[in-house]
Amino acid sequence: MQENYFTVHPSKINQNSFTLSKEESNHIIKSLRGKIGDEIWLLDGLGVAHQGSIDSINDQHVSGFIIDSYSNYGESNFSVNLIIGLIKGHRMDIILEKATELGVKTIQPLLMDHCVKTKLNRDRAEKIIIAAAKQTGRSLFPKVYEPISLSDWLSDHNIELSIACYMNGNNSISDVIAGDQKTINIIIGPEGDFSNTELNQFQDAKIELVNLSSRRLRSESAAIVSIANVNQIMEGRDE
Repeated sequence: MQENYFTVHPSKINQNSFTLSKEESNHIIKSLRGKIGDEIWLLDGLGVAHQGSIDSINDQHVSGFIIDSYSNYGESNFSVNLIIGLIKGHRMDIILEKATELGVKTIQPLLMDHCVKTKLNRDRAEKIIIAAAKQTGRSLFPKVYEPISLSDWLSDHNIELSIACYMNGNNSISDVIAGDQKTINIIIGPEGDFSNTELNQFQDAKIELVNLSSRRLRSESAAIVSIANVNQIMEGRDE
């Protein structure tokens, strides 16, 4: 039986009972023709999924009781963070969606030298992330931050393992990831790629440049390929 996932605010879980928002309730009532006794999955966005059963349906809200709760549901035991130069239009939407589906923990947009776009619609971004998390059954909704400069980001992350995906890089991802590594930051450039200044900044920060392909990839493709490769390597080392 297909599992149906819905969001629930943590404050709406009380003594093993739940109440869904009007929006989520309408989805159950009107789209799924939900009924009392149906089992559903509730994602709190903070890393917990609740298996619940509906015991009340009215015009405004669906409520019920919690059967069981699961921490870290649908999550990896390692952390991948995506740091990406802002790109235009629906391509940024694709990155937000696919990065969420692939399990990233945070998404940090950057204002880079070759960025055309300078603002991110946070409300839209968060809606895309939540929809993708519900689709894949993730209990943790990735945090998306306000865009900042590369310099500001580097100054706050100078002791973490970070890689920058660059066509002329000399390394592969597997060359860089250590056997016991549990957190990695993936940096992707905008449509115009990294500038020479930014490449020098990576060198100064001792950030490895990794090559993903013998072909030039769009930013959204590079993000998907790099996250998928990191997931495969990290998951393989846990076996």
